[in-house]
Amino acid sequence: MTALIHGSAVLAAAGPGYEPTRWDSFALAEVTAAAALAGLLVVAASINIRRIIELPGVVARLGGTLALFTGALVICSEALIPGLSRPALGTAVALTGTAQAVAVIRYSGVQHTEAAHRRGTLTTATAALASAVMLTFAGISYALGAGGGLYWLAPGVLIAFAVGLVHAWVALVEILR
Repeated sequence: MTALIHGSAVLAAAGPGYEPTRWDSFALAEVTAAAALAGLLVVAASINIRRIIELPGVVARLGGTLALFTGALVICSEALIPGLSRPALGTAVALTGTAQAVAVIRYSGVQHTEAAHRRGTLTTATAALASAVMLTFAGISYALGAGGGLYWLAPGVLIAFAVGLVHAWVALVEILR
């Protein structure tokens, strides 16, 4: 068990969710995956760029997807910085997750999507926002030493990747139908 002394309060946190060095392999794998997926997104977009530019909803969704991949990359990179205090790492993760949430809302593409595709766009936008909220909560929980800590990174990052892959598929294949 580790303890964090914050003012006069002692917050106790036990388990792997509060031991960042136990997350090094996960963070390294996710940084690598996020970078590869961001590259995939750029390639997918460049292949069909003329058609994508004609569809403001797809352009917006790809911007949101880039935010998902970037958020995962930054958060997992933050987790790899040695020696950060619990409040410092928790705050960095929470702020990055919050920025990701803002970008996801801004670039959801829902308002630009044709009625026939609005339900799917809303579904992926909701999943993307849930991912960002989980990542934000991971930071808050870790900083406070309660609520699961870094365990929230796994579903947050994996949902971001799943949504991002769906959007990459749309940019590569679906817009040509």
